[in-house]
Amino acid sequence: MSTESSLHLLHEYHAAWERGDQEAGIAFFAENVVVHMGGNGPLSGDYHGREAFARDWIGRVAAYTDTWDVGGQNEVLLAGDDGVLLMVHEVWTKGDESVATDRLGLYKFEGGQIIECWFSDMNQHEVESFFGNLD
Repeated sequence: MSTESSLHLLHEYHAAWERGDQEAGIAFFAENVVVHMGGNGPLSGDYHGREAFARDWIGRVAAYTDTWDVGGQNEVLLAGDDGVLLMVHEVWTKGDESVATDRLGLYKFEGGQIIECWFSDMNQHEVESFFGNLD
């Protein structure tokens, strides 16, 4: 995909998450997507396939948190025909606790869908502590 096409797709993908439309956000992932989540916490590791990522990461985060806000301070750091590196801001709350992070996301695209991504939180320890009691 061209850089312009990748940036447009990424913009539409994040617009879905910013408006809280998880179903639309998930639809941007290819069936065989591979997602690499950095860190050592309960949500870290590799997720193979849209269904697995939606169930085992997105679903678990959504069920555990009271609110999940994405966006507002997104910034494209690098963009090319091979992918896009983005800094995205996310905030999760559960009861009286909350954690905000700036997350690096590297996205690769093929055929108009996300086929692979790598994520790493800039405050990984705080994020892992927040999700430490995740079942």
